[in-house]
Formats: sequence, structure tokens, C-alpha cells
Amino acid sequence: MKSIYISGPYTAPDREGEDKNILTAARVAAGYLRDGWAIFCPHTMTTLIDREFNSDRAIGYQDYLTLDLYWLAKCDAIHMLPGWRDSNGATLEYLMAKALGLQIRGDAP
Repeated sequence: MKSIYISGPYTAPDREGEDKNILTAARVAAGYLRDGWAIFCPHTMTTLIDREFNSDRAIGYQDYLTLDLYWLAKCDAIHMLPGWRDSNGATLEYLMAKALGLQIRGDAP
């Protein structure tokens, strides 16, 4: 089974924008899951943790980024969502995927 990491913007100026980013990522992840891929979608994995169990902000941006890069290194491919170039985290994920020689899919050069 091939594995894929879903990468794209998460944060937004408001909750509505963030929710839109999460839904976009989830929609793409669901397509890969239907096609038989093992998926890792940080948008869907960490949203509830961050919103419901991190009110003290003990888990920070660097913690999430470290987690994301850990899982990215275990994947065969990365899917770049629209708008990823405007996201510092997604840009770093793209560069790491290139360095690891992963297949790059989606909105990528």
C-alpha cells in the first residue's frame, strides 16, 4: 500500500477560513483513501486536539511541525493543496519531500 501526506495551508485569519482549509484537505484525503492509499492528513488529525485540548497552548506550532515532518518522512508521496505556496509549513513540507525524493502530486511545479 502506498502512503501519501496531504500538505497545504491550515491557519487562516479566522475560524471560517481555517475550517475551509481543513475541509479542502479532508476532501482530497478522502479521495486518496477511496483509491487505496494510506493517508496522513495533519489538518484532520490535529484540529480537534488543538481546538479542544490545547487551550493553554502547551502544544505549539513547532510541536505540530515536528510531528508533521516525522510522518512526512514515512510517506511515499505528498499532495500539495492549492495555496500551499502561501503557507510556511507547507513550503517546508514541500522542500523536505523534494529532498527525500518523494513523489509530488497536486498543485506543485
